[in-house]
Amino acid sequence: MSKDLFDELEALMKDRYYGWVGQDQFKGTGGRIRRLIDEFCWTNEKIEKALNDAFKDSAQFMATYDEMLVEGPINVWTLCPHHLVPCNFKVYTGYVPNKLVLGLSKFARAAVTVAKRPIIQEQYTQELADEIQQRLKPRGVGVYVIGAHGCMTSRGICQDGAKVSTSVLKGVLMDKPEARAEFYSIVRGGNHVHSN
Repeated sequence: MSKDLFDELEALMKDRYYGWVGQDQFKGTGGRIRRLIDEFCWTNEKIEKALNDAFKDSAQFMATYDEMLVEGPINVWTLCPHHLVPCNFKVYTGYVPNKLVLGLSKFARAAVTVAKRPIIQEQYTQELADEIQQRLKPRGVGVYVIGAHGCMTSRGICQDGAKVSTSVLKGVLMDKPEARAEFYSIVRGGNHVHSN
């Protein structure tokens, strides 16, 4: 978006509410919206660099641990690409290592980074699972997302309690019913205690 578009938006709001005592509250709104877009909408290059940093070799460690590891809920904000209103995701990532484990904070970094552009929840879930699978190459990956969408909660149908759940499974989490059941038991029940 051009700089002028934000300035035009500020002028539009001031014009729409001309004569209202609160009109001055729109002073600087164009700049604030510009900064909001910069915060929520990274460039493709910035996203790629952040993902490269999250999965860099120095963040991966050789380990004999070969059971499931689940992290979450990771709190993630993004924008709905249809209305450009905020969406809040509670994200769970799980994987079964294949000799390599990743520093725990890196899953949160990856989850936040993939959301740094307007994106629908279905695509977000798929892209996050793909990034973990391609970059870490574990035996299996699971991503489970619970989303609250501003386009449904604050406008239109105005259903504040409506949540959307999506999931993507890969490798052993897809192929082995017991691994799939364990992953869903952990993320849906909030129980992070591994049971044999």
